[in-house]
This record gives sequence, structure tokens and C-alpha cells, in this order.
Amino acid sequence: MTEENKYGKEELDERFDDLFENETRYGIVMAIRTFGSMNIKLLSRIMGKTVSTIHHHISEMTKEPEVIVIDKKETTASRGIYYTLSEITSERYPKDKETVFEEEIPTLMERVMQLSDEEMAKVMMYRIINLEDFGKLTKSFKRSMSYYHNIENFIVNSFERSEKALREGLKPKNLQYPFGTVNSIGLDLKVSKPKHVIEISKVMTDFFANLVKLKQKFEKEMDEEGLKEEDRIKVYYHLFGGEITDFEFEKDDSFDLKEYIKPVEKTIRKLYEGIEEN
Repeated sequence: MTEENKYGKEELDERFDDLFENETRYGIVMAIRTFGSMNIKLLSRIMGKTVSTIHHHISEMTKEPEVIVIDKKETTASRGIYYTLSEITSERYPKDKETVFEEEIPTLMERVMQLSDEEMAKVMMYRIINLEDFGKLTKSFKRSMSYYHNIENFIVNSFERSEKALREGLKPKNLQYPFGTVNSIGLDLKVSKPKHVIEISKVMTDFFANLVKLKQKFEKEMDEEGLKEEDRIKVYYHLFGGEITDFEFEKDDSFDLKEYIKPVEKTIRKLYEGIEEN
């Protein structure tokens, strides 16, 4: 019996809707999804929350239907209790396939670039108003940005601790890789049509596709060297961007938005043909 059959779809939907609405619990899930099994102390540092706060949320998340569970293998091998995603959570929040940057997204972008500017604008609006839940995309962006911000703070705080330790003359435990780094690059530019944004997205996707190749190269090297998992330094990169112009709207009784964007229904089906939508 699968977890879905055990609890029922409606019960699980309600459980994960509640999770999504809670910034801290959603952040805990995303942290474990990103970094793997973690204990309360590590979650506290990454989330920027007190140990007692994390402990409270962990207690709620381990109630049935379980969002996270104890990682018995990691707990036995390490100090403290380590938590990992439950089966149902792993199914709800699967890790992105590495091929998404090399195959799925480039294919989708290539198709989108064949559209006219008018079609592209209609597709953007169609995707928004046909979502089941109002504000779903905005909530998702907010949660993601909050999580990324936590990771950024974790990286900067780790660097600050390293800087302080070195100035105090302390010896790094790993002399070959003594402390972490901080990278921050930003750029503003101007655009005038959705196609320009797609071109930017393509550049960003190509960048991550190259990172995927490097990831595979590094993993092969470490495997050949027989490097233990605990000796592999984890790094994290993400890019974020969006329009900083404030878009305005007006009421026009002669304008029917749904009728205006209806012609792109077939276009969207063709765009996503053979591509799994997320």
C-alpha cells in the first residue's frame, strides 16, 4: 500500500497545503531536499531560527501523515538525530532532473522563440489565469526567495566565522579546503518584449547546463579518488531575476481577457508536447 492510498489524496493535499503556507516548515523541507539528511542544529543554522523553534516544527512534521522521518542510517553513523524527507514528501517535492537544463528547458525555449510577440504575451497571461489556485505562483516565488535568502545568510555567516577564526590564529581542520567562498554578481538591463526575457532565460539555462557538466565531472573525479561523502564540500548556486518596472492595469468593459487569450490554448499544448510540466 502506497502512502497516498494509506492516507487518501484529500488528506495529503491538506497536509501539504498547510506545509506550503508555513514558511519555516517549507524551508525545512527545502533545506533537506537540497542538502540531504540534517539534524536540528544544522537546520537551525541554515534557517536562521533557534534550535527550540526548529524542534517545535520538527515535532509537528513527524506526526502522521509524516512530512519528514528519522534517517536511521545517518543517525546511527553520526551524532544526534538526523531527519530526511518521507516517501510522500519526496514524491511531492522531487529533485530536479539534471537533464532539465540540457533537454527539457532548451526544447521549450526553442519552441517559445518561434512564437510571435503577441502569442508570447497571451501565453504568459493564459498560464496565470488558468492556475487552479489564485496567487499560487506568487506564494511559490515568496517561499523560494525566503529559502534562498536563508541559504545566502548561512553562506555569509559561515564566511564570517571563518574570517574571525583565521584572525584569531585558529587552525582550519581541512587545510586543503580551509573555508568557504562568497560569490555575488548582478546586472540590470532593459527589455521591451517577452522574447527578450526568454533570450535571457536561455543564457541562464546554458549557464546551469554547463554547471551540470561540471558537477558530473567533479563527482567522477571524487569517486575515482575514493573520497568519502562527508569529505565532499557542498556548494550552492542560484540565479534570480525579474522586471523592476511596476506594471499597470486598467478597467475596460469592452475587453474580455479570457476570450483574448483563448486562441493560444492549442499553442500551449504544442509547446509542452513531450515535456513534463512542473
